[in-house]
Amino acid sequence: MRSHPKVSIIMSVYNGELYLRQAIESVLSQTFADFEFIIVDDGSTDGSNTILMSYKDDRIRLFHNANQGQLKSLNEAIGHSVGEYIAILDADDISHPERFEKQVDILDLDQSLAMCGSFADFIDKDGKHIGQYQVPISSKEIRREVFFHCPFIHSSMMIRREILDQVGYYNESFSPAHDYELWTRIIYKFATYNIPEYLISYRIHSGQTTTKSRMRMRGKSLLIRMLSIYRSMIRV
Repeated sequence: MRSHPKVSIIMSVYNGELYLRQAIESVLSQTFADFEFIIVDDGSTDGSNTILMSYKDDRIRLFHNANQGQLKSLNEAIGHSVGEYIAILDADDISHPERFEKQVDILDLDQSLAMCGSFADFIDKDGKHIGQYQVPISSKEIRREVFFHCPFIHSSMMIRREILDQVGYYNESFSPAHDYELWTRIIYKFATYNIPEYLISYRIHSGQTTTKSRMRMRGKSLLIRMLSIYRSMIRV
């Protein structure tokens, strides 16, 4: 592996033993291999650490912290990264084998794109396919749809590192809709894209942060929509 891999994949883990191995294996089995895999264990108290320590792949860079929350861990992972592109995967989701290869090809081909995501398959806690989800594709569609809902799926995203350095990382004050707010800082300054293919499996289960804090999510999302209107007018 080069000293500076093309892609840095970031993951925050907190008590994720049920699905963690599937998420990790989905990264290690990618058709695209020039990456580093930065995992921050956010003070897990279950068997997550045992799972993490069982991997000897030299592309994995593992960090352990006292519990500080997902956003601090993700921002720390970005800070550790050295790749040209930052790819995100939540610890309960799965990347399909050609995900990173297809995203790198698109970002390499179109230098105007700041980031790209994809469609997603929905799976349940047992990994059973239960549906599919499509997001807007073009920059124009994304900028239109952001007023109504988040136009990207967090676990599907690949972003140019230089763009994150310009706009900043996750803003903790917008948790649990932190990704939604970050995207609004990017879409009015740069072109973005969603690949119209199902490149991840997004897991629906009762332990998700969005399930536990649904009311707070709605409040933050409303604030972000209002902020999006402002940013669309002044392009900041």
